[in-house]
Amino acid sequence: MSVFCKYAKAFTVAAFFSLICATAYAAPHFTVTTLAKGTSLGTTSPDSVDFGLGSIWVSYQNGADSTGASGSSTVVRYSPSGAVQNQWSIAGNVDGLRVDPSGQVWALQNNDGNSTLTVINPTTLGTTFYPYGPSYTNVPNRGFDDAVFLKSGTFLSETNPAGGSDAIVLQLTSGLNSPLAVSGILNSTFTGRNMVTGVVGSDTITDSDSLIRMPNGDFALTGEADQQIVFIHNPGQSNQSESFINLLGTNGLPIDGLPDDTAFATSKGGYFIMADAGGNTVYKIYATGLTPGSVFVDVGAVFGSLDLTTGIVTPIFTGTSPHGVEFVPAPEPGTMVMFATGVLGLAGVIRRKINL
Repeated sequence: MSVFCKYAKAFTVAAFFSLICATAYAAPHFTVTTLAKGTSLGTTSPDSVDFGLGSIWVSYQNGADSTGASGSSTVVRYSPSGAVQNQWSIAGNVDGLRVDPSGQVWALQNNDGNSTLTVINPTTLGTTFYPYGPSYTNVPNRGFDDAVFLKSGTFLSETNPAGGSDAIVLQLTSGLNSPLAVSGILNSTFTGRNMVTGVVGSDTITDSDSLIRMPNGDFALTGEADQQIVFIHNPGQSNQSESFINLLGTNGLPIDGLPDDTAFATSKGGYFIMADAGGNTVYKIYATGLTPGSVFVDVGAVFGSLDLTTGIVTPIFTGTSPHGVEFVPAPEPGTMVMFATGVLGLAGVIRRKINL
C-alpha cells in the first residue's frame, strides 16, 4: 500500500469520527446572521415570515393601520441568501403570511378589523382579492391573524374575542371562493390540560394571535397578552382536545414580555428565519445540535427555547422586537455535519482513484 493511500484511509477514518462526534455530542449552537434590512427597500416593521417554493417570504407592515383604515404592506420574496426576487404592495396591514400547499401565497390583511385576504400567484405575479362573508364576526375590532393548512382544510386564528363563547380558531368552510366563509372550532374559553401541573380545567385566551402547524399536525396558538401557548390536538375532528402552558422566565416567574410566534425544530440542523420588527431586520439564525421536536418562541425582546415540562423560556437571541419566526430544516452547505459528509465522499473518490 502506498503512503498516499495510507493517508487517504486515515483521512477517511478521521472524517468519519468527526461526523459521529458532531452528530452525537454537539450541544445546540446558534449563529446569528442578517438576511435583509427593510431600509434597503424603503420598508419598515417586518412581521410574518414563511419559507416555501425555495424562497423566504416576509411581510413588511410599514405602519399600516391594523383595521385597514390606511396604509399598505409590502410582501417580499427573497432567495435563501437574501436577494430580492419579487415584491408586492398589499393594501392594509398584512399580519399573516403563508404559502399554501398549491404554492400560492396568502396575505391576511387587517388583523384587528375589516379583514380581507389577498392571494399572490408567484408564477404570474398576479394577485386575487377575497372578502369575507357574514359568517365573519367583524366586531368589536376582530380580524384574522394567521392561517394553517391541513388535508382536512384551512384554519384561521381570529383576534380580540369579546367573550368566552367567541371563536378564536376557525375553519374555512368555503374553500378559496368569494365570499369566504368560516366556522369556529375553538372558543376563547375552553377546557384544557395544564402541561406543567397536569390539571384539567377551564382556560381563557383573551388575545389570540399566531397559529402554527406542529410537525405532528396539531396546532400551536399564541395567547399574546395571556402569555400562553395553547396546543390544539386533532384540530377540527370529533376527538379534538386542548392543552396549554404558561410562559415563564428563567427565574420561574411570569415572563417579561408578550409572546408572538412559535417554531418547531424538525431536524438536528438548519436555520430559523426571524423578523425583528423594531429593528427593521430579518435574521437568519443557523442552528446545529437541535433536538427534533423542540420548541422555540419569540417573547418580548427575546427569541428562546421553550421547555414544555416547566414553561421556562431560555434566551438565545435578544433583539428589539422579535415577531415572526420559521424553522427551515434542511441544513445549508457549510455546516459541520455536511462538511464532514463531503469529506467522506471526497476521501472515497481518492481511494477509488488510487486503486485504479
